[in-house]
Amino acid sequence: MNIVMIGVQGAGKGTQSKMLSEKLGIPHISTGDIFRDNIKNQTPLGKEARKYIDHGALVPDAVVINMALSRINQPDAQKGYILDGFPRNGVQLAALEFVKPVDRAILLELDDATAIQRLNSRTLCDTCGAIYGANRSPKISDVCDECGSALVERKDDKDAAAIQKRLNLYHQEIDTLVRYYEWKSVLRRILTNGNVDEIFALCLKAIEQ
Repeated sequence: MNIVMIGVQGAGKGTQSKMLSEKLGIPHISTGDIFRDNIKNQTPLGKEARKYIDHGALVPDAVVINMALSRINQPDAQKGYILDGFPRNGVQLAALEFVKPVDRAILLELDDATAIQRLNSRTLCDTCGAIYGANRSPKISDVCDECGSALVERKDDKDAAAIQKRLNLYHQEIDTLVRYYEWKSVLRRILTNGNVDEIFALCLKAIEQ
C-alpha cells in the first residue's frame, strides 16, 4: 500500500510513519532523510540541493522530485511506501501520482497554537532521526530510546518567526493536496489530541477502511 502522511510540523508525522513502517513492513521514506543521505554521500542531486540549502533558499521541485522518486523506485518500496514530507505542492503531487499513485493519505490535524507549543519542546536525535516532544518523551532525559545517542534541539524550533513562516508555508501548500486526495476518496483525517499509541491505532484503522 502506498501511503502519504500529511500534517503541520509537530503533528507527529515522523513518529507515526516509523510505527506504521514497522507494523506494515513497508519503508518509511522521509524527505529530510533523503536530503541528508544525498548530501552526505555527495551524489549529484545532493550537491545540487546543497547549493540552495547553503544560501537559505528552497530546493527546486525538480531536485526534490528526482530525489523522492529515486528512493521510492528502490526494491524495498515495491510493495508500498510511507512518505513523510513529500509531496508538498501540486507539482510534486502530480509527479508522484504519475509514477506511484497514493492509496491512502493520512492528514494529522493540529492547530497552529499547539504546533508551536510542541515545536518549542521538541528534541531530536541526530544519529537515527527519532523525534521527541510533548506527546512522546524519552525514557531517559536527553537520551534517545532508539540508539542511545544524545538528543539536541533544533535552533529553528526556538525561533518564533521561523516557526510562523513554516506554518504559513504549510497552509499555503497543503490545500491542493487535501482537495485532490478528497476528490480521489483516499484522504483520512485524524485529530492528534491523544497520545502516540491512540493516534497510531486511529492511523491503522484509517488505513484499513
